[in-house]
Amino acid sequence: MATQIMDFLTAQTDKLVLVGMLVLIVLSALQLAKMSRTNRQLKYLTEKLAGYLKAVLEDEEEEDAEEPQETEFVSRQEQNMREAIEQQKQQKKMKDAQVFDAVLSEIYP
Repeated sequence: MATQIMDFLTAQTDKLVLVGMLVLIVLSALQLAKMSRTNRQLKYLTEKLAGYLKAVLEDEEEEDAEEPQETEFVSRQEQNMREAIEQQKQQKKMKDAQVFDAVLSEIYP
């Protein structure tokens, strides 16, 4: 039985090599298609992340530009209002940071 198998393999070596090469070509083509799809997905995610970062940074720049240069307070009520607004800005920044962390953890687990 072993001699019959050896005789078959020796007689059909060229055909077996050809089949093996065809299998490798098909597997390589499948791998290239998968890599291409992954590349497209990464480009899409990168564009979305860049847009998100741009929006967040522009928002922070606008907030920094809106801050008044005066440090003199007219009344206690105005001082309390400014402190409340500043506290709201800090809470918004913390919330934005949490959202940003959540987005990054979704994209890059």
